[in-house]
Formats: sequence, structure tokens, C-alpha cells
Amino acid sequence: MKDRLIHGAIANEQFRLFAVETTQLVQKTRDLHDLYPLPAIMMGRLMTAAALMSGEMKSPASEVSIRIDAEGELKGALVIASQTGNLRGYAYVPDFWADDPEDNFLVGKHLGKGLFTVIKQRNSQITYQGSVELVSGEIGSDLAEYYNQSEQTPTAVNLGVLIDRDAKVRAAGGVLIQQLPSADPEIADRINSNMANTPNISDLMDMGLKMEEILEKFILKGLEWKIYSESELNYSCTCSKERFADALALLGREELESMKDGIAPVCHYCNTAYEFSADDIADILARPELS
Repeated sequence: MKDRLIHGAIANEQFRLFAVETTQLVQKTRDLHDLYPLPAIMMGRLMTAAALMSGEMKSPASEVSIRIDAEGELKGALVIASQTGNLRGYAYVPDFWADDPEDNFLVGKHLGKGLFTVIKQRNSQITYQGSVELVSGEIGSDLAEYYNQSEQTPTAVNLGVLIDRDAKVRAAGGVLIQQLPSADPEIADRINSNMANTPNISDLMDMGLKMEEILEKFILKGLEWKIYSESELNYSCTCSKERFADALALLGREELESMKDGIAPVCHYCNTAYEFSADDIADILARPELS
């Protein structure tokens, strides 16, 4: 089944609802970057979080990025999601491995102190940027804290990534619920209680439950809710040789001349290598802006 984003509302539109199934997306991320278990869990949660945030965007030309920069050995990652459901990203230390095997499932412990940054763009122009200190490093609580602090929007988040010992992704998904100003606080308390008592989302998915069943039986049990729309999610990189050539041109003539024998840059997001021969570099140097 394809990964998807569900957008809905709860209690006569007192709360906004976003839910995602991201198993295939997280598996492709793991495979593209050959991630070890702990970076795979971190990236899985970040990709899921970004997929949830993409549901808020209105313009097809919009993107939202989540960046973690931390002091611990895991260091962090960057993930970008478009309004059209295409995501890409990379971990700063894809091959991190802790000596204690059990530590390879504790993301926060190996991120330590750091910043959780959200960047929103439209037509490649930054329209908003906000950061909060990492609360736990486990991603879900950090995303909720970002909304609470930077956007003053009470938000509940539940993220789940289940992998086996070989870093194969068995299930991944998440739910984000935002309280609107007119919301009944008693319903908010009920949602928070349901969230706290819901088994891990990825465990439920691994048992065969679809997201609608998880919402109905656990997170939104006893509440009125509805789905407005559903869309697909995919891992999709925007790189190309032309884009790399444009980026190389920005380096300037002196830097380019040091590469005149050719280079093979690699895309951070999909690990594709682009061969630039001596003739390719000469073509870039011949551009009017570099003359």
C-alpha cells in the first residue's frame, strides 16, 4: 500500500487532524542512505513529522523543512517536505552505532542538547523560520513544543517507527492534532488522555491496523471526527545535473578553475553522483556571469 496523508477535523471542527502512514517512505530513506538502526529511527520520525506538517501548507510551491542540530554524537538531520507530498532528507551521521546495543534505539540520548528548527518556504523564498531547544530529542515531543512555543498552538503529537535488528522498517506513522481557539478544553483533555493511553502507533500498524482504525479505536475513541482529504506521500529528490551546474557557477571563477579536470559531486538527499568532465567545467566557466 502507498503511504498517505489524511487531513480531517474533530468535534465539529474544534480540532485539526493530520495522520500519516509512512512505512515505505521511511524504508526508502533507510535504503538510500544505508542508515544504521538509530539514524534510521531518527530519520523515520523526522520524515513522519515533516509529512504531518506538509498537510498545513496551501500552495503547491510551498515546502517545510525540519532541521535538528545537536551536540551529541548523532548530531541531527535535515528533512524537507513539499505541499504535494514529496519528501527528502539526510542524517548527519548515517552510520552512528552505540557500543551498548540497547542504546541504538534511544534517539534523544545520543542527540543531547540542541535546536529543533522549522523553516517554511514558498517559491524557494523563506517565509518563516523558528527554533526551539530540544525537549527530549525523541522528535514527537519536540515537534509539539515547537507548535506550543513558536506558533502558540496547543498540539498533540504521536510518532512511531518500528524497525527490526537489521534496520528493516516494519511500520511507521504518526498523528498530529491541533486545538483551535474555540475548542472545548474537556475534549482536549480527553484527546490527550487517549493519546497517552494509545499503544505505539507503529506496533498497531505492524499488527495490521489501518490509520483510520487506530484513530477510531484509540486516539479518537468516543469522539466525533471526519476526514476531509487524503493524498499520497513519496520520497522524491529534486536534484539534477543542471541544478548542480547552477550551484557550481555560484562558487565563482577561481574555485571552478581549481576543478578544471572534472569533479563528481554527490547529492546529500539521494546519493546520486553527477559527473562533470573537464569540458563540463569549461562550459560553466564560459557562462556570461563568470566572464
